Amino acid sequence: MNVSQTRELMQSTSGREMTLTYKGGTQKVLVPEGTPIVMAINADRSALRPGESVFLAADVGADGKLVTRRVQVSKDGVRPPQ
Repeated sequence: MNVSQTRELMQSTSGREMTLTYKGGTQKVLVPEGTPIVMAINADRSALRPGESVFLAADVGADGKLVTRRVQVSKDGVRPPQ
């Protein structure tokens, strides 16, 4: 399922609420306090610093070496959600 990006988190009488929009409809979701909401953004190599947490996705190339498809790096103390 593809879900559109949203940056809004609204306070409702039920708690923190986010509206997800996808092909065929929308869904309101309650987000518990303390749940980090993260969004991937493009960065350059300077984001890779000692002590940061990383998550990476890699494939084995034709030569048997790992080829990285994506690297996610912690920022401002928030670790990649995987």
